[in-house]
Amino acid sequence: MTLRVKQGLAIALLLALAAPVFADDYSSNNFMIRTPSANDFGGTGTSTSFETLQSGNDIATTEATSTNFLLNAGYLFFETFVPQSSLWRWYDDAENVTPLTPLAGESVAPTNVTGVVKLRITVVDQAGIGLAGAKFRLQFATSSSFSSGGTFVAETGDCTGVSSWCYASGGGVDGARIPSALISDADACVASVGDGCGTHNESGTTTSSETHTASSTVEYEFTIEESGANGNTVYFFRLFDVASSSTVPFVSAGAYPSLTTGGAELSFSIDGLPAATSTEGISTDVETTATGVPFGALLLSTPVEAAHRLSVSTNASQGYKIFALQRQGLLSPSAEIDPVAATNESPAGWTSACGGGAAGCFGYHAGEDVLGGGSTRFAANDTYAAFTNTPKEIAYNAGPATDKRTDIVYKVEARNLQEAGAYEGNIVFIVVPVF
Repeated sequence: MTLRVKQGLAIALLLALAAPVFADDYSSNNFMIRTPSANDFGGTGTSTSFETLQSGNDIATTEATSTNFLLNAGYLFFETFVPQSSLWRWYDDAENVTPLTPLAGESVAPTNVTGVVKLRITVVDQAGIGLAGAKFRLQFATSSSFSSGGTFVAETGDCTGVSSWCYASGGGVDGARIPSALISDADACVASVGDGCGTHNESGTTTSSETHTASSTVEYEFTIEESGANGNTVYFFRLFDVASSSTVPFVSAGAYPSLTTGGAELSFSIDGLPAATSTEGISTDVETTATGVPFGALLLSTPVEAAHRLSVSTNASQGYKIFALQRQGLLSPSAEIDPVAATNESPAGWTSACGGGAAGCFGYHAGEDVLGGGSTRFAANDTYAAFTNTPKEIAYNAGPATDKRTDIVYKVEARNLQEAGAYEGNIVFIVVPVF
């Protein structure tokens, strides 16, 4: 009898360890439960502060989501395609159909990013449904939670110097399949064949004919360029599902793609121009150097013109201004060639600015047609102003620039009443970028 009891306990223990498991689909007219697994539940448990009335293992294995929370358990049935972004990587050699030069590791934010880059990112189908014509757009923000919403990456035709991020042309054709997958969790994609093959994306508004296969992890590529993004700033990017007009969350323990832009950059140069250079409606009479304007011996009542070329490159998101001032006018030991009777704020033609009663005149013309605030005061060629010891705007650009050039013309005239002598002056240029 005792042996039977022990044998019965052994059987009961064996049954307790062998928890029932189910893996089948249950369906009705309105609902479906896909391949659930179920376990026995335990009893109660107590401590000084808490009491557990019942505990047990998950009764189904899947993932449920909302705007703010993620639940890795519970039954969940989807009626439509439900994408989630997964792993990602940035690449520098955007000209290649399959990029080979990563900017950082997988799901690691690179730093000092400028110019055109490629993003490879995998998208997981959580619904097991798939989608024909799957199309995603990119949004960006400076907050990892997109708390203030996201801004769509600008289309190439709409890209300006203050867009921050724009689509760009790179290796591969927009909408065509990528030839091979690079991200570790992507499904197979070789020679543009396989469930892991997503598309090249160089626009957010074109249509797609590709199908995201049900239950697949597909790799997509996006080619974008920095255009007026703030320097030394972290930008986050997320996908936007065009079909559902909704943003795409990342999978559990994931994060949105991110990168840090390059630091503030500014280069400025002054180049001399040879004689007979045509600029701003004149042909220069003398050659200038980067540091000098040698007018030479002046013939009486004969204006002489010279010019410098100012060049600026900067990633300043709000552009720059160039100001000019004089530390010393055109002076000899005992006299001065007077500045023209016109100001930077209200330049005038040479005949007016250098009136008939003047012994001599010296002035400048700024070659920038549109200055800050939209002013076009120097747009006409024959417009001259006097240098002063207060900085005055002579050039402007509203956004980042690469080798943006502006010419400045100097004009001097000596008449009968001008005292003979050797005259020298000193001019300073100040470049102010706005980040």
